[in-house]
Amino acid sequence: MKIAGIKAIIPSRTVDNQTIKSMVTDQSTDVLKNQLRSTLSRIDFYLTYSESNKRQWLADDESPFDLLERAVEGALFQASAKRSEVELIIYTGVDRGFLEPAMAYMVGAEFGMPAAHCFDIVDACMSWTRAAFIASNLLESGQYKNALIVNCECNMRYGGRLNPGCFRLNSADEVEWNFPAYTVGEAATATFFERDNSRPWEFHFLSASNFNDLCSVPLDGFDRYCKPGPRLGRNGPNRLTSFGSDLFRAGRGLGIEVFNRLSTPHDEIKAIFPHAASKRLWWDMGMELGVAEKIRFVYPYYGNLVSASVPTAIAEAWNEGAVSEGDTLAGWVGSAGISFASFSYRL
Repeated sequence: MKIAGIKAIIPSRTVDNQTIKSMVTDQSTDVLKNQLRSTLSRIDFYLTYSESNKRQWLADDESPFDLLERAVEGALFQASAKRSEVELIIYTGVDRGFLEPAMAYMVGAEFGMPAAHCFDIVDACMSWTRAAFIASNLLESGQYKNALIVNCECNMRYGGRLNPGCFRLNSADEVEWNFPAYTVGEAATATFFERDNSRPWEFHFLSASNFNDLCSVPLDGFDRYCKPGPRLGRNGPNRLTSFGSDLFRAGRGLGIEVFNRLSTPHDEIKAIFPHAASKRLWWDMGMELGVAEKIRFVYPYYGNLVSASVPTAIAEAWNEGAVSEGDTLAGWVGSAGISFASFSYRL
């Protein structure tokens, strides 16, 4: 299959690191008291170490669905495709307005694609990559001629999965399972794939589900659907709990192994698009493999975009002319679960 069109729409509100620390200060002063200074110092260290500089959030007059429609319009325009020609819609990612029906049906109905087949894929930050894997198999089999993968990861809106709960801390120790939320940005993306069996994609996945408690956003009553533990859903339902440092320690070996499984020689890869929840740690893995200079990071500018990270990085490279038709490209993804993936394809 080939990417015929890809578009990322970034919201307009810029949130720098000082704003993040101010939000913690405003919401935690009463409970932290004499721990506030050490808490902010720890947050500042982690932000600097991960090379998080800023992120973009929705402005008051912006909505996730509006951003998504602009992304869909842009991707289809690049592909010279009409909305009525879309055969399959896959909605991916964490942020959503509905558990039933699938969000993909909302996209089809509202954006002029009512006859398209629809379903959702939920696999945390891996969601877009899982969707691309499934789409590649469906297109290669001849089941569909094209597929549209969409997401709108706008988790930082007030009342969303992360905001405001993660900014109200009871002790400095709570930074350890709340810090990843401070790096999250927002984006909506649309990727339009067309069948092209002359351009096969190669995918590899590795999972270690015994680390499922390191990053979670549980629903109400979640304790009846699992074996509760001290880390799983520590912040309670509908809030992110993420032990970021433990995630990277547990996953580093998997990340390196899954990238080495690609049959594509490293020196033939023009660019690598990661889901990077930390530039520093992904750069270190890239240095170990000798591919660091090929990695296209959006993390320092847009933050952790969850399942929108990879398509945003691809769209930016496309728009900037950093990649061109015929280039061999790769993706490198780590996600809650935990799982890691690598993929390669020819543009």
